[in-house]
Amino acid sequence: MHGEFLLGAGAVLAALALAGLLFDRLRQSVIPAFILLGMAIRPLDVDAHLVEVLATLGVVLLLFFMGLEFSVGALLRDRRRIVRNGGIDLLVSFPVGFAGGLWIGGGWTGALLMGGAFYVSSSAIIAKSTIEMRRSANPETEVALGVLVFEDLFMALFLALLSGAVLSDEPSAQAALWGMGKAVAFFAAVVGLALYGRRLLDRLFDLDNDDLFLLFTGGVVLLLSWGALAAGLSEAIGAFLAGLLLAETEHKERAERLFGPLQGLFAAVFFLGFGLSLDPASFAGVWPYALVLAVAGTALKIAAGMWIGRRDGLPKRNALALGLTLVPRGEFSILLAGIAVTANREAVGATIALLVLALSLVGTVGLRFAPEIARWVYPRKPGRSLEERGFSPGLAAFDEPPAK
Repeated sequence: MHGEFLLGAGAVLAALALAGLLFDRLRQSVIPAFILLGMAIRPLDVDAHLVEVLATLGVVLLLFFMGLEFSVGALLRDRRRIVRNGGIDLLVSFPVGFAGGLWIGGGWTGALLMGGAFYVSSSAIIAKSTIEMRRSANPETEVALGVLVFEDLFMALFLALLSGAVLSDEPSAQAALWGMGKAVAFFAAVVGLALYGRRLLDRLFDLDNDDLFLLFTGGVVLLLSWGALAAGLSEAIGAFLAGLLLAETEHKERAERLFGPLQGLFAAVFFLGFGLSLDPASFAGVWPYALVLAVAGTALKIAAGMWIGRRDGLPKRNALALGLTLVPRGEFSILLAGIAVTANREAVGATIALLVLALSLVGTVGLRFAPEIARWVYPRKPGRSLEERGFSPGLAAFDEPPAK
């Protein structure tokens, strides 16, 4: 019994590593590799309960890490710009995705799920690619991060609404208000603790031993995830808020260092588990919908990025690069696909899965070649200044002719 388990678990982890290595060599996101591997081994006798447990831990740690990337204070200071740019992105993308869900025949629930999956970009893919390609200092990167912050916060509330109301046994306007009220109260309590309880949190997490810090922090993450479930919300929301809480303390970097290896392992299993839940036969009837939505999703993200970039004062080249940066979909879209399958909206779940696969691949290629594409679309004109080429005003000042 134990020998079979060890053999199966070892084979799965080795297969994940090989699939990820292949896609990494192709300079693609590893997320599609893990999903495709799950679909490939679906006919095999895999311990579904074990994968489900590990996948739950994977999504919890994934959302915990996403929460760690935010600073409540920084968000409040730059809130107008974040809300403006994020609002443009939401206005351009969500209604089209919602209409796509109705077109597929998913009803109001399916339309909401498709709207969210179609709208939200992949923070994991974009952040990882930006760092690997050394584009953190590019003019469009700061704007893209602000848009991603808005998307992730919106999706956390959106998941709360879906889990607490729309996907309840008896959905109604009253249930929707009650679900949103619980979500807002849960958010307010944690954010309030993050803002006004920093000294207390610093003391609580001030443990000299790394093992004890790992155990205590892991316990807090799981307990907040349980609290979110007990309130009728998603465990992902509790994990996200746990990261948001710890991000306001002096122990943020320590948590990232200690949980980093675990996050990578369990996130890979999460994407594998999602692939195992998909029936490739279900794709036969939905691939035309997925193809149309993938084309529309690419075009609309580029358009939204251009609009946001130009409103933010970016040159056309950098605004186009911003749009290309926002194309990939990933972790939140996969969560919504899983909810769709659970809610008996298999067609919507299968369409979202194909959409994620297509846009994670297309988006990674777009990210890689964004500068070349931007230069091709907007060729440089002779005599353009550094500021016109996308450099910051401070650097552009060095392009001024010397005073006589």
